[in-house]
Amino acid sequence: MNYLVITFRSRSDALAMRSYLSARGLPCSTINAPRGLTQSCGIALKIQGASTLSVSQMIKSCPTKVRCTLYQAYLGQGGIRYTLIS
Repeated sequence: MNYLVITFRSRSDALAMRSYLSARGLPCSTINAPRGLTQSCGIALKIQGASTLSVSQMIKSCPTKVRCTLYQAYLGQGGIRYTLIS
């Protein structure tokens, strides 16, 4: 049940990154940002089946400088937990 979550400071950043990642063949879905992750606009992207390194590199290569934070989600004791990646 491991997957990646990207949170954003603005909705326009979230939509721009979704468009950018989808155009490069990385399937992602728009979700409500988890309450446990603060400083977000309320929208997040969920990415399954991709390595942390490849997603991180795609984010850095985005020509539009989007302010976002990457987390890894995993099932821990008491529910879903998040680890900050970048």
